[in-house]
Amino acid sequence: MTAAERKRAQRQRDSRAAIDAIGDEQNAPLRALLTILGRVEASEPARHSAQRAWSEIGRRYYFVSVTEQPSTEETPSRYKE
Repeated sequence: MTAAERKRAQRQRDSRAAIDAIGDEQNAPLRALLTILGRVEASEPARHSAQRAWSEIGRRYYFVSVTEQPSTEETPSRYKE
């Protein structure tokens, strides 16, 4: 197997792992989570998956505290009279 064939096979494995990781971010390898983060602008579902991937990376490496976002509906606006 040539170097180009090995690299192509590695890219295919990485792509497959990223696809399999969508929806199962907690069990996904780090490389797959990073790939998901790279696709954040592809679509709305991709954006949600990237948020879950980021939360999982933060949980694993203790730098992101995952909390529920507060509702902005009750937040007073300074522009509202």
